[in-house]
Amino acid sequence: MGDFRPHATYDPDADALYVYLIDIEVKRSTSLDDLRIIDYSVDGRVVGVEFLGVSGGVDLSDIPYRHTVERLIGELGLGIKIFA
Repeated sequence: MGDFRPHATYDPDADALYVYLIDIEVKRSTSLDDLRIIDYSVDGRVVGVEFLGVSGGVDLSDIPYRHTVERLIGELGLGIKIFA
């Protein structure tokens, strides 16, 4: 847990992106819509955010820690379009 840093990963086969915010077990997930899922810890902290169909861009409206999530996606250097 000491070496963990927030980061994003992209799976081209699934056209999915996951943004890891904290290194803790996921207890529950909430879908904002068909393309966005937020994972929460047992105490309600946001663990991460999953985006599906990202080749069409990602919608960051209603996403917790939006600016951090946007920065981490940008650090991938994939040129993924961001919508807010």
